[in-house]
Amino acid sequence: MMRWIIYSVLGYTALFAGVWLHEIGHSFWNYKFGCKDNWIHVQVKPYIFFSTPGPVDLDQYRALPPWKRTLSAYGGVIANLFWSMVSGVLIAVVQRGHEYLLFFLWMFMTLNLSEIVSYLLIGNIYLVSDMAIVAQEYPKLRMPNFVLGLILTIAYALTLVRIPSVFQWFIIIWNIVTIVSMCGGRIVFSLLHQRAEA
Repeated sequence: MMRWIIYSVLGYTALFAGVWLHEIGHSFWNYKFGCKDNWIHVQVKPYIFFSTPGPVDLDQYRALPPWKRTLSAYGGVIANLFWSMVSGVLIAVVQRGHEYLLFFLWMFMTLNLSEIVSYLLIGNIYLVSDMAIVAQEYPKLRMPNFVLGLILTIAYALTLVRIPSVFQWFIIIWNIVTIVSMCGGRIVFSLLHQRAEA
């Protein structure tokens, strides 16, 4: 029982860290392009939903050239890809005897990959959030994003198969719930945002 409680706490920590780093990825480019005063300041609540790289100066953001807005939109996915690779390297280095550290690293890596897949694949089927920004600025990127999403989905599935059996199903179920929640949350967030602008 205690093991599952520890797994749950570590799972939430990995999820929160992945979402926070995703928003930092956006925030870094917003700061670099003069739309933010502090790149480390993002809005990620304990319940994780409706996280943003804000506060962002929207007037300055809207005045940016399209390629800068697009790079800012990709910033979160770039951060997720970077941190999934870092955790993959750490998994290769860590000894097998460190169960909870390995659990955290596998959870962190797969949750970062799940966020990438949820944006590039699912977020291109039903345009929301970051992928809606990219499609608005450069519509021709929609298909390459989708193809890249398919390739990364295969890599993600192969990664899930390689998780150590002691905690494999826990991580797979956590990932499935996370992807469904993230995609649903983004759809709700986008609909609320569209309603607020109307």
